[in-house]
Amino acid sequence: MSESLTTFAPIETPESLHPTGSLLVALPEIDDRGWCRSINIAHEGQRGLVAAHSDSALIRPVVTVDGVEASPGLEWRRLGHWVPSARGSDERGELGLAYLAPVAEQGVVARVEWTNTTGSPQEVALAFTGEWSAVQVHHFKAKRLSVGLRERDDEWTGARTVYAGADRLLLSISWRAGEGAAHGGHPAHGWLTERSGTLEPGDSLSLEVFIGVATEPDGSGATALHLRRRGADALLAGTLDWLDARSLGTGDDALDARLNENLFFSYFFAQADCLDSGRAVMLTSRSPRYYVSGAFWSRDAYWWTFPAILLADPARARRVLVESIASAGSDIAHHALYITGQRLYPGFELDELTAPLLAIWRYTDSTGDRSVLREPAIAAFLDHYRAELAEWFDADLGLYGTFLLPTDDPTDFPFVTTDNATVAVGFRILAAFDESPTAAARLLDRALSVELALVDRAITADGRWAWAIDSSGAHELREEPPLGLRLLDYFGVVDAPARAATERWLVTDYEYHFGGAYPGAGAPHFASPSSFDLGNRMLTANADLGDPVEQFVAAPLDNGLGCESWDPLTGQVVTGAAMASVAGFLAWTAWANRTGHRRWNDPFGSGAQGGPR
Repeated sequence: MSESLTTFAPIETPESLHPTGSLLVALPEIDDRGWCRSINIAHEGQRGLVAAHSDSALIRPVVTVDGVEASPGLEWRRLGHWVPSARGSDERGELGLAYLAPVAEQGVVARVEWTNTTGSPQEVALAFTGEWSAVQVHHFKAKRLSVGLRERDDEWTGARTVYAGADRLLLSISWRAGEGAAHGGHPAHGWLTERSGTLEPGDSLSLEVFIGVATEPDGSGATALHLRRRGADALLAGTLDWLDARSLGTGDDALDARLNENLFFSYFFAQADCLDSGRAVMLTSRSPRYYVSGAFWSRDAYWWTFPAILLADPARARRVLVESIASAGSDIAHHALYITGQRLYPGFELDELTAPLLAIWRYTDSTGDRSVLREPAIAAFLDHYRAELAEWFDADLGLYGTFLLPTDDPTDFPFVTTDNATVAVGFRILAAFDESPTAAARLLDRALSVELALVDRAITADGRWAWAIDSSGAHELREEPPLGLRLLDYFGVVDAPARAATERWLVTDYEYHFGGAYPGAGAPHFASPSSFDLGNRMLTANADLGDPVEQFVAAPLDNGLGCESWDPLTGQVVTGAAMASVAGFLAWTAWANRTGHRRWNDPFGSGAQGGPR
């Protein structure tokens, strides 16, 4: 038996969670009870995510009515398509709960409320409590650090603070009680904030806690006080205004809800600002549920996530594009990097070299801002792109090779059809950027030669597209949806008979096609229908399995959010839970489907200018 050198996706156990966060602070694990297990930040010094984790609950709401704890089942929804809010009721009253990570703030506001719906007075006690069990660092998997946890009650800011670090401080969290509340008897490495009162029938009592986050205790304590000064209502109103200004609308309420929830999940969980340095970074996911969280993949960042960020916030898109390309430098095409750019999982991938160029094009084309091309990091990347691409050229085939596939696995067939389609696009983009008509014409000729080589060499004897070719020109017959064969027309490599034959094969004879209520294509790496295939079908308006946008809206996925793959019968996540980058891919491809974006150089988003043909 030959040695396996692949890294397959682990199978998930579905879990109902309601993640939220800002670019500075993430709360990835809020469960149906409203218990929050962790808070994390992006940390440049640690080259990944640093998390305050609890083995029980870091933040737990407690409601006691006449001495008995109330725990009605909660129904969750998202305010502004992002802020998790829940309500539940029983025979004694109604409970409300919300978590807010205000935009542009280093912290969180949590609010719990009880309303007496009976005909008699009630003695009600509200509390938020929790305990910090461990410090974790995430690059792929979570690693517990052997650092001390200490606490202090700061009379100057009025905050209860727990912080982590030995010789160097890593993370600090401070809790400031809201109006009418006070700190109680704290558990070790934890906190307790309480408010109580007598409620007449129809009356309500609420408790707010303001949680500041920083890399050291003075900053977290002062931030908690700052949040208290601003107030929960103003912070919520400001955040909802920000979300409303960036929400996308199609006229279909169900689609808009699903699209925008995925858009904002990707916006806040597939990028971040490092709390210790302010650097803007891109990453797979800020949730520990994703099996390779806290790391950087060029393809994930620039092909799946970046278009979603661009639709929501062009100014932010420019910043994170420039800073993340600067961080990755000459290693940008390697399989996976730390968020600060160093190699984490080496191995050249051709699609990861071309993805940043597509993102740069999309930004300049949709905004008209070509000044980004003069940024030193972008100019350096364009030079590096040409040099590294040339190293992988095979003159006999007229095509470009790769070491790893778009599923990050090794291959004996290095000349991948869709990879080379993105190379042809890359030459057309470079021609559009080049101010010399002569040089631009040469680049367009290079693009055409790659396209012709694909048509000449990558169509099989039965008339469909091969997945890849080896150095002898032999075909490999497979599919990898992360850069699937359905996308060839999108990248401008058009052969109508081959497209039709390939699409028939994908739903009839492809080994990893799955029927069912939620059908689609997977791959050996994830043997289930995938978000990649669904996004490809939305992007190309392919209806061979029904309307893909309707499937996007209907599928349970990972609590409605993008995941790598799902069960074809139930639609529930099977691999890649909390995959923030693919949530962005689903959001922008659904938008593309409804707005008529069908080719890489079609107008994209507000203010798009069109592009070279």
